[in-house]
Amino acid sequence: MTALWDTSVVSRLQPEGPVLEYVLSQAVADDPVAVASVALLEVAYGYQGQIRDPRFRALLDWLTHLLESNAFRAVSLDGRASLVAGRVRAELPHPPRARRGDRRSKTMRQAAWLLDIEIAATAYMAGLDLATENRGDFESIAQAIEMLFPRAEPLVVVGPLV
Repeated sequence: MTALWDTSVVSRLQPEGPVLEYVLSQAVADDPVAVASVALLEVAYGYQGQIRDPRFRALLDWLTHLLESNAFRAVSLDGRASLVAGRVRAELPHPPRARRGDRRSKTMRQAAWLLDIEIAATAYMAGLDLATENRGDFESIAQAIEMLFPRAEPLVVVGPLV
């Protein structure tokens, strides 16, 4: 286990396909994929928001079962990571400008930014790289962490592993 998956990677996890195959192969090898608990919060929020659609209800049930099966390891924001996240938030209180096509409200972008900071702090304090499809935002957060903790190992941001 070398990288913590963020929301963009976890959201690619479906009942069939290469991402699930990777997760299951890692579990069989006794090296379960590390997933940020905050990423699970975001994915569950998205599925619950569409719960009237039977596909999303099925996905939420499936993800719940997968979590209970210990196919991957949820890594939680602990006290030390919370302190790091608070310091980063003070340095970077606002998200980068909205990307073209981003339909989220300013409030929702701000909430997502704070959750991204928590995910980055979780990876940093767990000594894990961070796997994401959103490298730009997370590299900004990693730079803030490096500025705050110049003598520590930096947070490494990588693309999706699958």
